[in-house]
Amino acid sequence: MLALPAGRAAGFTLLELMVVMVLIGIIFSFAMLSMGGDDLAELMEQEARRLETLLSLASDEAVIRGDELAMRFEEGGYEFMVLAADGWRAADDGLLKSYRLPDGIELQLDVSGDLPVLGEQSEQDSTQTPQIFILSSGEMTPFSVTFNSRNSTSQFHLTTTVLGTVSWEVEEVL
Repeated sequence: MLALPAGRAAGFTLLELMVVMVLIGIIFSFAMLSMGGDDLAELMEQEARRLETLLSLASDEAVIRGDELAMRFEEGGYEFMVLAADGWRAADDGLLKSYRLPDGIELQLDVSGDLPVLGEQSEQDSTQTPQIFILSSGEMTPFSVTFNSRNSTSQFHLTTTVLGTVSWEVEEVL
């Protein structure tokens, strides 16, 4: 057996324990900083929630005002449209207006079936042709749109039904 000198107990000193605690704190801090969040994923989630809210608002507005509304998705953004006597025009009132997505976020639109044609269409106005219709009856063109980025491992899928129900989900991609 090992004998200890009189008056000396076995164990660590308070100073040794403090040094170990400081080292553990520093290592933990570096680990947390290196794991940083995916800022683009957070931004895409905000954009998916924003579009979900705007679609619900547009559906309510169409029913209340009795107007036929629509949407057009373009590279880098989307715009809401309203049917006027002379055809589709950009909606510029309140929240339902043209919107540009933040840099680094891309949209992929998937509309199933043939698109209905409302209002007069000319070949010159093909850039003003809506892709999604939000009708005064409360119905909406069923579609899905995917928010993605080359610099993120997340994708956000927003889906609508013909009855105007809007939902979204996140998917991790490798």
